[in-house]
Amino acid sequence: MPRLPDMMKLLGSVFLLLGGLLWGFSKARELWQRERLLGQWQRLIESLKTGVSFAARPLGDLIQEDGSPFCREAAASPLFSQNPQQALLQAGKRLLPRQGDKALYQGFAQGLGASDAAGQLRHLELYASLVGQALLEAREERAKRSRLYICLGPFGGLTLCLLLL
Repeated sequence: MPRLPDMMKLLGSVFLLLGGLLWGFSKARELWQRERLLGQWQRLIESLKTGVSFAARPLGDLIQEDGSPFCREAAASPLFSQNPQQALLQAGKRLLPRQGDKALYQGFAQGLGASDAAGQLRHLELYASLVGQALLEAREERAKRSRLYICLGPFGGLTLCLLLL
């Protein structure tokens, strides 16, 4: 019959391994989340390009009709009725995890509605290419690092178990 201290060591080791595994999965999930949000931002830009080209409607209407998380978050904001552009900016700041992405989004949101239709299309084209590049980088980073994090987490937990035992 195993003794209580041995059982406690075993239980602690299992918790350390599980903690490492959860850490690895959470880091991998962050990479997937960033890629997903950048993809949805790219689709938002395409939707806005279509809306500016063919509908010539106010920015607030275009935001309310789009189903992206950025637009849903902006439309739910109390600031939306007074300033949809600012609500969209705040939504991106809340949703995007990295400072570089937030800075890029800030430039994107601040340029919306600042010029005529031709200027808006140029602005949207510029940010479509910038977001496309960021999306490619996010995909490469996810492909390289997600498996690394998933393997590194349990390995770190196992190493900690061996050090503590």
